[in-house]
Amino acid sequence: MNRTHWIVSIHRTLLGLFPARYREEYGEELLYAIQMAVEQARSRGRLSTLRLAWRELRDLPGACWRVHLRERRGMNLKLAPGAHLPEGPFKLWQLAAVFLPFTIAVLIVGLSLSAGEGYYGPVCGIGVVLLGLLLLVWISGLVKTFPTWALPSLGLFLLIFTYGLYLISQAATLTALSPIWGGFWPDSIPLRLLMYVWFNLIYVVIAAAMMLVLLALSPQLLQLARKDWSLLSFFFYTLAIPYTFMNDEFHGLEPYQLVSILILTSGAGLFIVLPARWARLLALLAATLLALPTLSLGLYRIFPFQYFAAEVASFRVWEALQPVLDLPALLIILCLPVLARRLPASYGIKRTHPAG
Repeated sequence: MNRTHWIVSIHRTLLGLFPARYREEYGEELLYAIQMAVEQARSRGRLSTLRLAWRELRDLPGACWRVHLRERRGMNLKLAPGAHLPEGPFKLWQLAAVFLPFTIAVLIVGLSLSAGEGYYGPVCGIGVVLLGLLLLVWISGLVKTFPTWALPSLGLFLLIFTYGLYLISQAATLTALSPIWGGFWPDSIPLRLLMYVWFNLIYVVIAAAMMLVLLALSPQLLQLARKDWSLLSFFFYTLAIPYTFMNDEFHGLEPYQLVSILILTSGAGLFIVLPARWARLLALLAATLLALPTLSLGLYRIFPFQYFAAEVASFRVWEALQPVLDLPALLIILCLPVLARRLPASYGIKRTHPAG
C-alpha cells in the first residue's frame, strides 16, 4: 500500500485555505501536479525533495492571497451596478444619469413644498442645473446611440410625445362624446371606468406604435432590443413618473408623492443590479404596481381636508382611483418589449450607402 507523501499531504491541507470554487475547479489538477513533482524530486534524491518542499511552502501563502483577492474582485465586479447589462458596470456619473429623471421628479414635488417657505428660489436654481444635465444626457445618449445609463432620461424625451398624444386622444374622445351625456365626463362611475378601459387601449396602441417607429428608425436601438429586450422596458419606465405629481389641486399629498417616487427609484435600482431579464422586468412592474396605489391611498386620505371636498364628497373614491386608472396600460407597455425580439430580421429601415 502506497503512503501519501508528506509534501502532498501538507499541500492538500493548505489547499483548504483557498476559495471553495477555486478548489472545485483546480484542486484535483494541483494535487496531481504536486504528486508528479514529488515523484520526480524523489528520483533525484533527498535534497531535491527538500527544495521542492521549501518552494511549495514558500509560494503557497502568496498564491492563496492572490486567489482570494481575485475572487473578491470578481464578486465585487458582479455586484457592481449595471454589471449584468451590455455596457458593464456603471461609473458614478453614469449611475447619476440613470437616476436623474427621478431626482427631477423629487425636485418638482419639492417646488410645491418650498412655495411660501422661502426656499422656492434655491430649489428653482437646482432645477435649472438638473435640466441642463438632462439636456446633456439627452445629447450624449443620442450621440452614443442609446447607452443603458441614458435610457431613463431618453424615456422622458419619449414621454413628451407618447403621453402628449395620449392626452390629446383622451380629450378628443371626451369632446366627441360629451353631447351624449351633456358634459365633458359622464356622471356615472361605471361609465367613467368604461371610458378608462378605452383610454388604456389607446395608450397601449400609441406606445406600441412609438416603439415600432423608433425601432424602425434606429438600427442601434433595434439591435439593443434584440440583445436585451428588458432595456426597452427600462426605456418606457419613466412613463410612470408624471402620475406622481399630476394632482396639483390637492394639498397635503406631497409625502405620498415622495414615497411613490422613491418606490419607482427603487425599481430602477433593482433593474440595474438584477442579473436576469425577467427579474428586471418584474422589478419595474412591482415598483409601478406599488407606486401608483400609494398615490391613490394618499388622495383618499387627504380628500376630506380639501376646500372643495364638501361640494363633491361623492367623488372621493373616483378621485382616489385617478392614479391607478392608467395602471393596466402602463404594465402592458412595460411588457411590450418582450415582443421586440419576435420582429422579423428584415424589420427596420435599410440604409444604403453610396458607392465610393
